[in-house]
Amino acid sequence: MEEMEGDYIPRYEYERLESDYRRLMRKYEETEAYKLDLEKLVSKSRSPPLDCGFVVEKAEEGAIVNLNGALKALPYGTLTEMEIKDLKSGKFVFVGRIPDRNNPSGFTIGITKVYDRMVDLEVGEIEELRKDDDGWVGEISTGKGRGRLYKRLSEEEKERVKEGMKVGLLPGTFDIKKSYKAKEISRYEVTKNPGVSFNAIGGLKEIKQELIKSIILPMVNPDDYTKYGECSRRILMYGPPGCGKTMCAKALASALPNCEFVKVGAGELFSMWLGESEKNVRMVFEAANAKLEEGENDYGVIFFDEIDALAQERGMYTGSSGAPERVTGQLLDLLEGFHALHPHLTVIGATNRLYLIDSAFRARFDKIIEVPKPDKEAVYSIASLYAKKIPVDHYLIKEEGGEEEARLHLVKEIVGYMYSDKYIETEIGRIKRADTITGRFIAQIFNYARDKALEERTLLMLKKGVIGNEDMRRMWDKEGIAAILDAGSKTKDLQKRYKRIEEIGVNMRHLKEGFDKFVERRAEEILTSGFGEMPEEETGMHF
Repeated sequence: MEEMEGDYIPRYEYERLESDYRRLMRKYEETEAYKLDLEKLVSKSRSPPLDCGFVVEKAEEGAIVNLNGALKALPYGTLTEMEIKDLKSGKFVFVGRIPDRNNPSGFTIGITKVYDRMVDLEVGEIEELRKDDDGWVGEISTGKGRGRLYKRLSEEEKERVKEGMKVGLLPGTFDIKKSYKAKEISRYEVTKNPGVSFNAIGGLKEIKQELIKSIILPMVNPDDYTKYGECSRRILMYGPPGCGKTMCAKALASALPNCEFVKVGAGELFSMWLGESEKNVRMVFEAANAKLEEGENDYGVIFFDEIDALAQERGMYTGSSGAPERVTGQLLDLLEGFHALHPHLTVIGATNRLYLIDSAFRARFDKIIEVPKPDKEAVYSIASLYAKKIPVDHYLIKEEGGEEEARLHLVKEIVGYMYSDKYIETEIGRIKRADTITGRFIAQIFNYARDKALEERTLLMLKKGVIGNEDMRRMWDKEGIAAILDAGSKTKDLQKRYKRIEEIGVNMRHLKEGFDKFVERRAEEILTSGFGEMPEEETGMHF
C-alpha cells in the first residue's frame, strides 16, 4: 500500500509535465526551422554578388548606386561602420542578396562589399557660366559627340569652377568632382619675376625710357595719370632679330612688384580645331586678368613674340583655313575693349617684320617703338656686360696689368674687330660686318669663347688626373673621347703654356674664333629679316 502511494503522480502534475513537453517540442521545431533559414541565409551570403556599380551619393541608411546606367537606392547591407565612413562618390561597390529586416526569412538587394576601384570621370571643359532666376548654369563641352551640355550648378560647384577650366564629371549625373586649370595656360612660358634687370641690358637707353614712361610712371602715380594722362599699356616693338625686344619686356616685368610674365608664340595659339585658336587667345587674357582681380598677382605683362605670325594682314591667304584671320579678329576685339581688363595688365608685341602686321591691328597699339641694331657705343656697353662673366686668360691679365684692364682690352679689341670695314659674303647677298652685330650675336660670341676656355681647362684637368670620378674616367677611356676631341695635341700645347689649370681663360683668339664661326649665319638672318641692305649687283641686263 505504501509503494503504491510513492509511485502515484497527481493528475494536475501530469498535465503540467505534458504541457512542458509540448512547449519544448514546439521550441525544438522552431529552432530547427530557424536553423534551416540560417543555413539558407549563410548560403545566400556566400554566393557571388549579383552586380557591380558605383556610388553616386551617400545617405544615412544607404546610398544611391549607378547600376548599368540606372540609379538605385540600396541599403548598406553587410558593410562595417568603417567601410560606410570611408565610402565616397565614385567608389565601386558589389551588390548582392542581404537579409530583409522586415521579413526574417526573406531577402532583399543591398551593398555587400566595397571594391577598391574608382569610376573613371568624364572630361569636360567649362565653356561659359551664366546666371538665371534659379541659379548658375554651366555650358560644358564634353566631346564624345554630345557637343555641349547645360548643367545646373550647386553652390559648391559654382565656387570651384571658372570659364576655361577642365572638369571631371561623374558619369550619369555629371556631378563635378574634379576641376583643373585650363591646359592652354600651362603651355605658355609663365614666370614670376623673369630675373632680367634694365641694368643688365647694354644700350637701348631710349627704349628703356619709353617703357618706363609708358608703364612704370603711370603705376607709380596712378591718380594724376588717370586724371590727366593717358596710360599706354599696349606697346608694339619692332626691329631686327636679336636686338633685345624680349629682354626689354622681361626687364619691365622684373621691375614691377609681384608681376607675372606670360610669353606667347604662334605655335601655342594655333590649333587644327575650328574655333580653338581664337579661344586660346581669349584664354590668355582672361587668365591673366583673373589672377590680377583675385590678388594672386599685382601686375601682369603679356608678351606676344613674333606677333606678325598671329596678326597677319587679312585677305593675304585666301586659301587658308581662316584661323589666322579669326585670331587677328579676336586680338582686335580684345585690344579694342582693353578698358574692361585690369588696369595693371600690360600687352607688348614684338616683331621683325612690321609690314606684315594687319594695319587695323597696328592701330590698336598706343605706342610703336623701334628697337634698332646697336650702334658702336651700345655694342661696347653690351660687350662690357658679358666680359664681366667670363674667366680671363692669366697671361692677358699679366700683360695688361690687372684683371679689369684685361677685360677692357678684350672688349676694345673684339669691338674693333667686329667693326672692321669688311663685307660678309653669303648665298643670298652680302652685308657689312658692322651691320650683323646685335645683342644676341655678342652674347653668342662671348658664350662661345667662355666654353672654349672651359673646354681647355677640363682637358688639362683630365690629363693631370685632377678629376677623380672613376666612372667618368672609365667612360672617357671606353668611348675614346680623347681621340674624338683631339685632346692629345691640345693638352700638349696647354701643358707647355700653363703651369696651373686656373690660369686658362678667355683671350682674343677665342673671341675672334667665335665671331668668324657665327658671322655668316648671322648675316643671312639679318638679310632675310629685311634689315640689311644688299649692294646692287651688275647683272648685265639693261632695259
